[in-house]
Amino acid sequence: MGGMILFDFAYERPATAEDAVAMLARLGADARLLAGGTDLLPNMRSELLRPGVLISLNALAPEPPQVAADGSVRIDALTRLASLERSGLIREKLPMIALAARAVGSNQIREMGTLGGNLCQETRCLYLNQRHDFQFSAPCFKLGGDCCYPFPRNAPTTCWSVYMSDMAPALIALDACVEILSDAGSRRIPIEAFFTGSGLKPFNVGAAELVRTVCIPAQPAHSGWGFHKSTVRGGLEFGMAVCAVCLRMEGDGKTCAEARIALGAVRERPVRAAGAERLLQGAVLDRARLAQAAAQASKEIDPLPHHGFTRRHLMDNLKVYLRRTLEQALERAQG
Repeated sequence: MGGMILFDFAYERPATAEDAVAMLARLGADARLLAGGTDLLPNMRSELLRPGVLISLNALAPEPPQVAADGSVRIDALTRLASLERSGLIREKLPMIALAARAVGSNQIREMGTLGGNLCQETRCLYLNQRHDFQFSAPCFKLGGDCCYPFPRNAPTTCWSVYMSDMAPALIALDACVEILSDAGSRRIPIEAFFTGSGLKPFNVGAAELVRTVCIPAQPAHSGWGFHKSTVRGGLEFGMAVCAVCLRMEGDGKTCAEARIALGAVRERPVRAAGAERLLQGAVLDRARLAQAAAQASKEIDPLPHHGFTRRHLMDNLKVYLRRTLEQALERAQG
């Protein structure tokens, strides 16, 4: 969205991450962190957000991705998505992360956007993400109003805005953790626990906390991955659905030891297709079994209609593209 930000705000530029979280603790809910700004600034232009203070993280130079002694990969949350896409280490160790980063937006977005910012982007819906200059502007539940206009029967505790990150499903499939910094120290949680499942408050992170790093464990032998983002134009936009898969096979190369299926842009958070995973684990995998698992996932996820895509369309999309993504993962695991 173009246009100017038509309200005043203060600007701070701390020298360290510790200074940044100290500022957050001192300034409270009126402050917002600014990294790449590709989500925050458009929301400020539409006045979905009106922070009194922006705390810029651009004085902090991100550390390059590092491999730990146990084979896990540690990625600074301030790493630009374009850097992830181009990183030789990431392409070698975690090619799904490089592909997921490549799927985000445009070249300009990826040059500015960060890994942490992509994970912390706001949920979206067609009513929420516009100014309503041309019509009534009654606030919805998320903005303190008394009605969900896209879904008027929703209770005040239910906001069906959709979480659109491309990176999150890939990280969940890879069983990643995030390290979160506060003025009290740091804590590490599985990335799945980072999301609440509530469109009103999507993240399990405090107002004075900062996502500092993402840690991805070493991928086991006989494992394979698959990733697909469905869009109308093939890029430059938020996805209608995102599929990320990791399969680990037994030594015979035919029996599935573990399956992790993460789906994005279909609910208020990225979700695991637990029923589909159970269909695969312990089974000899073939095209029929993979198609059965994809059909099961499309039903159990119960996708939210969003941005003009109906629930039926999204279910059909998942049924087709998740099957293909599972086939890619199996081929890589057996290769």
